[in-house]
Amino acid sequence: MTKLLARRLLQAIPTLWAVSMIMFGIIHLAPGGPLAIYASDPNVDQNELERIERRLGLNDPLPVQYAKWLKGMLIGDWGISYKFGRKVSDVLGERIWPSVQLVGASLIIALVLSVPFGIFSAVYRNRFLQYLANAVAMLGVSIPTFWLGMVILLYFSAKIRIIPSGGMASLDVEGFSLWDRLYHLIAPACVLATLNIAAWSRYVRSSMLEVIGEDYIRTARSKGLTEARLIYRHALKNALLPLITLIGLQGGQLIGGAMITEVVFAWPGMGRLLAESLSGRDYPVLMASFMLMSALVILGNIAADISYGIIDPRIRLS
Repeated sequence: MTKLLARRLLQAIPTLWAVSMIMFGIIHLAPGGPLAIYASDPNVDQNELERIERRLGLNDPLPVQYAKWLKGMLIGDWGISYKFGRKVSDVLGERIWPSVQLVGASLIIALVLSVPFGIFSAVYRNRFLQYLANAVAMLGVSIPTFWLGMVILLYFSAKIRIIPSGGMASLDVEGFSLWDRLYHLIAPACVLATLNIAAWSRYVRSSMLEVIGEDYIRTARSKGLTEARLIYRHALKNALLPLITLIGLQGGQLIGGAMITEVVFAWPGMGRLLAESLSGRDYPVLMASFMLMSALVILGNIAADISYGIIDPRIRLS
């Protein structure tokens, strides 16, 4: 397993390097720039704008800018945020933990609900409840996240007032309170988990239908095993393998996908920071955020491969 981990980490280096070049080019070739909002003001001093552009290195050729950024990234200097005027590492450090809480809660909610829904749809197929579960799953895939979040805020916060309107803590609560954090976390986590619940339940259903048709399941059933033991002790373990791959890919994707949810619920995480940095063309924060999400996706894939070998001994990690 150590050799596998070392090999996969070495393979991640050229992948991250390629991602960094592509993202750096896309960000810098987009129309406008960090100084565009000031350049549109007719009263701005053009000499001052040129001085700021030279200080930030924005007038250097693109390959030179990339080389400077890559050198800083390798030595741990992620640059200074254009928007906040602080080190990018400090800005990201403040936003990572709120996003971890939100993404982690949404993954737990999605996993707890999608697996039983998928099993239920596979075991009790061709029944009314199974068709109802499929309809709910399709509805979850089709509803836009921003619309669902705004509807929840409009009804549960503005109308019946059982959830907060936003943020991650109440102003009248001093220090950290677990119940207050959960009170603010439940609504955005459920909204973020909606799409995964719908998609994952479909994956579990299709994988379960394939597994319960295998010969070893029929043999176990012929030996007199109860249906519950057959499903949860034998079929489910193999049916969850495709879901492990999906979960491994969700870490970085959910941080980017949480952008809309965090903006709607005013959650101070990486997604909201990404939205603010995109509107302000904060290149150092954008690059650091994209590289962090890429690294999380790669680490998630490695964790999924290792989990394969743990769950299914037939899969050799070598």
